[in-house]
Amino acid sequence: MFFLNKLLKRIGEEPTIFKNPKINFILGLTTSQIKELKKFAILNGFILQKKQEYFLTDKGKIYLKNNPIQSWKNKEFPKRPDLNLEYLKEEKTPATVTKAIRNLARHLLDGEALKENSMEEFIQEELLNKNSKFRGLIEEIENYLSQNKRINLGGIFNIFSNYGLTKSIINILILDVLARNKDTLAVYEKYQFTLIINQLLFDKIMFAPQNFELQKTVFSETSVLNDISDLILPHKSENILEITKGIVYFIRGLDKYTLQTQNLSKTAIKFRNAVINAKDPINLLTIDIPRIIQGRKLKDCDKQFVSTFEKTLYELKFASENMIKTINQFTLDSFNAANRQELTDRFKKVEEFIGAKELKTLYSNVTNTDVSDNFWIERIATYINKSRVPKDWTDEDVADYKVKIKELSLKFYVLEATVGSSSNTITANFHSVLADFLKLSKPEQFIMLRKVVNN
Repeated sequence: MFFLNKLLKRIGEEPTIFKNPKINFILGLTTSQIKELKKFAILNGFILQKKQEYFLTDKGKIYLKNNPIQSWKNKEFPKRPDLNLEYLKEEKTPATVTKAIRNLARHLLDGEALKENSMEEFIQEELLNKNSKFRGLIEEIENYLSQNKRINLGGIFNIFSNYGLTKSIINILILDVLARNKDTLAVYEKYQFTLIINQLLFDKIMFAPQNFELQKTVFSETSVLNDISDLILPHKSENILEITKGIVYFIRGLDKYTLQTQNLSKTAIKFRNAVINAKDPINLLTIDIPRIIQGRKLKDCDKQFVSTFEKTLYELKFASENMIKTINQFTLDSFNAANRQELTDRFKKVEEFIGAKELKTLYSNVTNTDVSDNFWIERIATYINKSRVPKDWTDEDVADYKVKIKELSLKFYVLEATVGSSSNTITANFHSVLADFLKLSKPEQFIMLRKVVNN
C-alpha cells in the first residue's frame, strides 16, 4: 500500500505520532490517507497498540526493511529536491491542493492569516522557508525573471517541468517569487497590464500561465525618476511600476469633471488620456508621458520634464476647484454683484415680491448664511443643474449652468426694476435692452443667451 513504509518508519521513531498535531506535515499525507494507512497497518499486523502508543511488530519491521523510503530526487531528475509532502508530487493537482494554494495566495498577496496546521501552512513551511531545499529553484526563477524583457509564464512552466516538478510545485514557487517582488514586477494578462496583484489574479495564472507575462520594472538609467516619484509617492523611488501605480491611482482619484473636461491645457489632456488608456506601465513612463511633456524619451529628459510634470499634476488636481471658482465669478457677474454679501442683500430686498418657484428656490440658496463660500456656490450650482453636483459635471453642464444663471439673473433684474430696488445696480440703457430681449420668443432668447455666455 502506498506510503505504508512512511507511516511504519515514523511509528518506529515516535510511538505517540498519532497524538502529534503536526502528523500531516510529518508524514506529508492527508488526514484520510493517514486514517486508511493506520487501519490497514493494524488489520494486517504491521503495528500493535498499547494504551495510547503504537509499536512495530516483527512483520512491520520486515516490511519496512524490504520497502525502504525512496528519495524523490533521482538520476532522472537530479535538479528535483527531495519532498516530504506527497500530495504535491501528483501530476494532476488534487482539488484539496488547489484550495490550499489559493489560501496560501491570499496569505502572501492579500495578507490573510494562515490557519494553524492547515495544508497551506505545511506547504509554506516545507517549500518556502529560508532553509527550504527549494530555495535554489526559487532563486533560479527570480534570476530568470530579472532579464530586461517580458517573460511568459508558460515558458517557465516548461523549463521547470523538465526538472521533474509538478504543476502544483511550480505554481507555489512562482507565487512566492511574485509575492516578494510584486512591487517590482509588472504583470500582463494577454498583453494587457494588470494593476492589482491578488489571489484572484493568481488563480487565473494557475489555470492559464501561458496568458501571462512578467517584467521587472526597476531602472537606474535616468535621474528624473527619483524627482518625479517624489511628486507622486510618499518617498523617492526608481521603480517604474511603483511610480506608474502612483500616477494611475492619482488619475483614478480625480472627479468625473476632471476626467472628462476639455477645459485644460493640451498637455494635461494628453497626460490624463494617456494614463487612462495605458496598457503598459513601462512604455507609459518611459515613452508616452515624456513625449507628451518634453517631446523625448525618459532617458533623455531633464529638469524641465520634472517641472512640467509637476505643473500638469497641479492643473489636474485643481481643475474641478478652478471650475467652481469660475462659475462662482460668472454667477456674481451675471447678477452684477461684487460679492456674495451684496447679492444676498439684494435678494432680501425683494423677498416679499418673489413669486416664481425657481427664483424662490434660488433665494433660499443665495441667502443661506450658514455655509462656506465654496459650499454656497456648489449648492446653487447643484440646484440649477438638477441636483448634479459640479464635480460630476461635463463641459456641457458648465455651459448649461451659465445659460440658466443668465436667464435667472434677467428675471431677477425684471423683479428689481419692478419693485424699484435696482437703481444702484443697472442703468437705464440696460432696462431698454432688457425690454427688447423679453419681446423675443423663447427659442430666440435661448440663442441670444448662448451667444452672450460663449462671448
